[in-house]
Amino acid sequence: MRINIEQSKDVNETEITIKCQSQTEEVERIISAIQLLNHTITGKAEGKTYFVKLEDILYFDTVDERVFIYTKNKVYETGLRLYEIEEKFADTSVIRVSKSSILNLMKVEQITPLLNGRIKAILQNEESIIISRQYIHNFKKKLGI
Repeated sequence: MRINIEQSKDVNETEITIKCQSQTEEVERIISAIQLLNHTITGKAEGKTYFVKLEDILYFDTVDERVFIYTKNKVYETGLRLYEIEEKFADTSVIRVSKSSILNLMKVEQITPLLNGRIKAILQNEESIIISRQYIHNFKKKLGI
């Protein structure tokens, strides 16, 4: 393995490029180590792999056993399961809100109680996520209400 570092005063944000023949276990370990540095997760969109920052993520959702990362402008697919995402971001603003969804509390603008005991969370992009009764206790606890 060879490491190259290019310094430039014109760079606004640090960028890491990994060149490899194939995505081996060693490459996966390198990616995991990089992600731990600033709470990112890898997501795929349009045949490319991206590092998605937690601060950009609205929520995670499962559709047909595939997990998607939703941001304001884009949707990515990740190979992680929801429980792995919960573990990875356990010390952050991310919380499980239903069997199929994880929500970034930093992106919630308003919450509204529903008649059936659930809560509706309105996000910054005006989408709404339903917090199921099973997860309301932890949701309120994390919000401090």
